[in-house]
Amino acid sequence: ADYGEGQSLAECLLNNGKASVYVPEWQGATQKRKNETIDDFISVMDRMVIASGNKVNMIGLCQGGWQSAIYASLFPEKVNALVVAAAPIDFRVGNGKIQSYVDQYPISFYEYLVNLGGGNMRGNFMVTGFKMLNPYDRFVKDYCDLYDNINDEKYLERYRKFRDWYEWTQDLPGKFYLQVVRELFKENKLIKGELEILGRTVDLRNIDCPLYLIAGEKDDITLPEQVFGMGKYVSSKSIEKMVVPAGHIGVFMGSKILKEWWPKIINKM
Repeated sequence: ADYGEGQSLAECLLNNGKASVYVPEWQGATQKRKNETIDDFISVMDRMVIASGNKVNMIGLCQGGWQSAIYASLFPEKVNALVVAAAPIDFRVGNGKIQSYVDQYPISFYEYLVNLGGGNMRGNFMVTGFKMLNPYDRFVKDYCDLYDNINDEKYLERYRKFRDWYEWTQDLPGKFYLQVVRELFKENKLIKGELEILGRTVDLRNIDCPLYLIAGEKDDITLPEQVFGMGKYVSSKSIEKMVVPAGHIGVFMGSKILKEWWPKIINKM
């Protein structure tokens, strides 16, 4: 949400008149946190909203998107408007590459990865998985492009900065990760109304605030239909859908998208 100057959603919000902007900074999981679940993450979000002292406009990016949908369904009275960007809500629609992985491997495979991480899902495992979605681009083309621009200092600076950011993926609590794989990706419980969080059933029909759904036309991690599918399950009378010319990360980090598309949404909230 705050990659750098000109590529910061937080900066975009502030520049468009949102005086108070709160961004949770999630920390990498330690051994003490390996048994945390979705419940713990939603509880942290609620403490944050309570601390703000106001009804909030909530923006959920990627993983934060389905978390925000869960939160808004459990605490609709605390959410003024909801933005879900590049986040799967209906996990089973389309023919996404991640979905093919989920269907191909049994839950025991993901349990094995968590065991290798000592009870947590290692960030470097996830980075490798994301790279394997486009192996030629990540393992060949990226390095050919680097070689072609090896004498361009500005290119090298951008390359180093992005690599440092992209490769530094946090570890996730193992119990949380397996819950997400099993109950969301495999069983699609969020839209079925079968997900139980904080002792309550998550019912997307409880969401009645203005809803903004943003998808990237080049996003091969979260397909647009996985984002837009949310509109069929909520009670919101105002739903705006937007497809932006970007890949997954570009939806919320691309400089052009932040300059030309996000202000349209922010100014309506």
